[in-house]
Amino acid sequence: MLARLLTETLVIWVLFFLYVWLCTVPLGPVGGAFYYEQDIQDRLVELGLITHERIARRRRVALVSGLVAVLAVLFACVCVINGARGYLDIVWQTYVLFALMEAFDCVVIDTWWVALSGWWDIPGTEDLRASYKDWRTRLRAKVPRICLGGIPMAFILGGLFWLAAHLL
Repeated sequence: MLARLLTETLVIWVLFFLYVWLCTVPLGPVGGAFYYEQDIQDRLVELGLITHERIARRRRVALVSGLVAVLAVLFACVCVINGARGYLDIVWQTYVLFALMEAFDCVVIDTWWVALSGWWDIPGTEDLRASYKDWRTRLRAKVPRICLGGIPMAFILGGLFWLAAHLL
């Protein structure tokens, strides 16, 4: 079971990276403006690089598509591939996969790609970079969410997945 969860985690990491890549890279860092803090978004609008409406639309599309993708992948891994049917089996597997996905987001996406690489730097926002370049602050904020935030989510999703698994 552990080997299967680790394999699924690797697949989820690749899918998650591809999703974030597809949401941002084709349009450049300005296309991912919805990921930035409000002061940076306002600056991008002032610079004429994007509109608030486009930021809001891209945020909605990314949120909905990301949520659907995460739910589908977690359900497929836990209930279809692993065959979990008991509520607590579903909960702990969902928690483990979610926590490992969040850890990947924290280390690879937020720290390595956003904070340490220069890809997300947008000319004209140099004075505002501290909010997304301070990887230590991002790490301190994300670790409790990885450890504790996934627990209620796992219980809620566990119930939904349990219901769906028993209806299928």
